[in-house]
Amino acid sequence: MNIGLDLRLFGYQHGGIGRYCRELFPGILELDKNNKYFLFVNQKNFLDGELDVFKKFSNTEIITTNIRHYSLSEQLSFCRLLNKYNLDLVHFPNFNVPILYKKPFVVTIHDMVHHKIGGAKKSHLFHFLAYKKVIHNAAVKAQKIITVSQTSKNDIAKLLQINQDKINVIYEGSSLNPDVSESLVDKVKKSYLILRPYFLFVGVLERKKNLVNLTRGFDYFLQKYKADMDMVVVGKSDAHYPEIKHHALDIKYSNHLVFTGSIGDSELRALYKGAYAFVSASLHEGFGLPGVEALGFGLPLLVSNTPVFNEIYDNSAIYFNPLDPEDIGEKMNLLVRDNQFYEQLQEKSFQRSQLFDWSKAAQETLDIYREVIS
Repeated sequence: MNIGLDLRLFGYQHGGIGRYCRELFPGILELDKNNKYFLFVNQKNFLDGELDVFKKFSNTEIITTNIRHYSLSEQLSFCRLLNKYNLDLVHFPNFNVPILYKKPFVVTIHDMVHHKIGGAKKSHLFHFLAYKKVIHNAAVKAQKIITVSQTSKNDIAKLLQINQDKINVIYEGSSLNPDVSESLVDKVKKSYLILRPYFLFVGVLERKKNLVNLTRGFDYFLQKYKADMDMVVVGKSDAHYPEIKHHALDIKYSNHLVFTGSIGDSELRALYKGAYAFVSASLHEGFGLPGVEALGFGLPLLVSNTPVFNEIYDNSAIYFNPLDPEDIGEKMNLLVRDNQFYEQLQEKSFQRSQLFDWSKAAQETLDIYREVIS
């Protein structure tokens, strides 16, 4: 069988979807030596050496294209490109499936965030309507839908009117090795001038991450309890919302905030290893991969009280109201003031982390391919 993989969003610079592609698809190729895989990549999106992971597989063919995701050419030119190959199945790792593509495909829909949290500018109305058309088409025409949590499955079924039997939940994993030397941790901390124990946030600085309320809660915690801690913010700014960083810095103790921008896995591992706890005030997620990565390092989690975080993190986290900075600050203090409770959460984090494994995700995804093309 010939299977196509849309890897145009593969890579570090594409956030959670990029990591999903980078972790999942090589795992599938490790398991499946029988089928032929056609990998559609946008060469401009790859850092040097990123494609090397696929070169060891003899049953792959890499097709390069400059067709940009979320574009008109994606709808027209990418559809024609796919049709040039005799593909029995295509896996699209995001909802942006060409509307005119008529052959069998599987699509991963990570969340329904754009249905729940609208854009900031009315000029985005056309884009929103196009998004609704494209995601509805993908969900209706797909042989199978993969999503990353039961919470997202419920949202997809409800908001897109899709039968739940068509939707498969496959949890993501973490590939970050927690075995990090103290010398590397010290080196990375010094490079970012991190001088105090710190809470760690990881994610794109986009609207749904609710970073402004998180930093206000941190500010409340520092002021009320005279705490001497930092918050390290890892991730690139969202081009649509450049003001988020400025608003996040508009607190009394802004000198306790450290913004690193985008970083590689080596530095990220060091920052997880050296952190006191992981924090997220996100309003909506499909899964919450950075928190799962933090679990693997035995970090207690302080996160929003949302359905998906309760599902994924269970009892390894302290939950707060993400719209209430005072509650965020109080929950930070709850963790800091009780060493025994902190150690209990560390142990629960290690235990919970065992549930999430990319190899398991790869096998479950391959099982879906086989079911569709059998």
